[in-house]
Amino acid sequence: MRNVYVSDTVRRKILELRTYLVIELKLSEKASYKRIERMKKFILTFGYEADYALCRFKKWQLLGYRCAVFEKCWVFAYEVIDGGVIVRDLSHTAMLTE
Repeated sequence: MRNVYVSDTVRRKILELRTYLVIELKLSEKASYKRIERMKKFILTFGYEADYALCRFKKWQLLGYRCAVFEKCWVFAYEVIDGGVIVRDLSHTAMLTE
């Protein structure tokens, strides 16, 4: 299994998402915590040898990032490096253009 590194950008976006879920969408603390924990577990699956396809979104494709979709709404962009992967970015699918 490869090491999985998460960029500060992704960490910040996940924290912002948790706040958004509670304040804007009025989810309970417990529900928002569960969603974030599912995201974190999903990120850990990038450590397995199977890789997702290269991103179809130009801004990430040009950087050679691979994309993985979480719960049909969120896209993680990650880079494969020697001995691991770096999760570089996170975006809602509605915010991305091809």
